[in-house]
Amino acid sequence: MICILLKRLFALFILGGCLVCAMQVSGQELSLAERVFQKHQAVLEREDVREVLPSVLIELKKPENQPLITPATINAVLDDPDILKTLIPDISDEFITFLKEDADIQTLLSDSDVQMLLQDPEAIDELANLLEIEAAVLAPLIFDRYQVLFQREDIRELLPDVLIILKHPDTQALLQPATIKLVAEDPDLLKAIVPEIEDRFILLLKEDAGVKELINDPDVHILLQNPVEIDALARLLRVQTPLIVVSIMPASIESPGVGERFSITVDIANAQNVAGYQVSLQFDSAALQYISWEQGTYLPGDIFTVPAVIGTDEITLASTAQVATDTAQGTLLTVTFEVVAVKASTLSLSEVILSSGIGTALLVRTEDGEIVEPLTPPWDVNKDGVINILDLTSVAANFGQTGDIPADVNGDNVVNILDLTLVASHFGE
Repeated sequence: MICILLKRLFALFILGGCLVCAMQVSGQELSLAERVFQKHQAVLEREDVREVLPSVLIELKKPENQPLITPATINAVLDDPDILKTLIPDISDEFITFLKEDADIQTLLSDSDVQMLLQDPEAIDELANLLEIEAAVLAPLIFDRYQVLFQREDIRELLPDVLIILKHPDTQALLQPATIKLVAEDPDLLKAIVPEIEDRFILLLKEDAGVKELINDPDVHILLQNPVEIDALARLLRVQTPLIVVSIMPASIESPGVGERFSITVDIANAQNVAGYQVSLQFDSAALQYISWEQGTYLPGDIFTVPAVIGTDEITLASTAQVATDTAQGTLLTVTFEVVAVKASTLSLSEVILSSGIGTALLVRTEDGEIVEPLTPPWDVNKDGVINILDLTSVAANFGQTGDIPADVNGDNVVNILDLTLVASHFGE
């Protein structure tokens, strides 16, 4: 029995030693990019960092910039980030802001492994692959080639919406080289394929020599089929794409009568890569009573819903899907109220959080709604919603009076038979 126990202990000792050796060997075999990825994965995969990282890596890889990237230079940049903008003018302003304000980025660049990696274009590419970042190659070329065109005011005004539309997965599926060539020959085809594209852009495709040259460029055809390249071009152009909008619809609604029910929706627009939402909706409890809510059709597939938190004048709702959606717009949820009192009030959104597929917060702006009092006709003199003997009596009681008073139904500043006749003609409404 003791022999068996000793044999098992010896086997465990040997197995443990092998595991330790394997771990050591594995550690020794980690590449520079793998070490950097392992140490700094959390910050490198932050959504805001991933937005600027592709264009930053492109600039740092450029042959003309590589000689500038030494540990001494990087440390100097950490002390004064504006130095980097002087050395590499095309580096994004967002990255300079990170260097100035973000402690995680400062720690990242202080790491000797990171400083060594930035001097090795192959290691940079390997890190990009680990992060599943597709480095943009064409965007800088297209930017340089058409910089004068891109600086035109009319082009800059149209670009944000155009780029958003061209990036959308539904549009991407249609943007084959043959299709783009056909659009260059007949721009009206683009309107047929993508109806939401602005007519002004179609007109430029037809009549503007600079835009025609751009759309006929084979490199542009390739760029337009790659959302990463489109994003990189947008950053180079410093084009700000619209924020995701979460809004109450309809924005304004006339209050129904007391005891009646109505519904509003909370809609989303300009969206991409949304997997979940949290929304707080405030209402005037003196005017409305919350009745119920329903999940909208925006989130796809199986949805996990957090139980609603219902207060006196606020309801908080949250849901998440297993898979993020790139659908640009839709309805997140529907809320039903009952009217307690007919009065003007507001419906306000607060603490709105949209989650990406990897659990990071997306930038969003909100648009509130309002409940307005119904417009009552002038012949409803006492404003009770019905035309009856009380209204006739009110006009009769003020017969002969002048001035701006409710009994002056026709607004001619005198109460007379004309006002009485108007009320009588609407009797019973």
